[in-house]
Amino acid sequence: MQTTTGSSTFLQEVETRSRKLIKEGQALAKSCTKPARREFMIMLRAVGWGCFFLGLFGAVIELMFIPVVRVLTGQHVENRALHR
Repeated sequence: MQTTTGSSTFLQEVETRSRKLIKEGQALAKSCTKPARREFMIMLRAVGWGCFFLGLFGAVIELMFIPVVRVLTGQHVENRALHR
């Protein structure tokens, strides 16, 4: 089976780009260092607070939409099981 010139050029281009990507990835891995304990704790604290505030924001939005949905669906306070 003989390949055409176009597909051969394409395969060479893919191979060249793949080798370049692998080489750059290896160089990046060699240059990275493990963070110090203090730096890790600062990042951990920042990510933790970010998750907390994002969850709090989502909960507040959800609580704001409960009355809106009840008004839109026509469900009033008298229809709730708590006031029977």
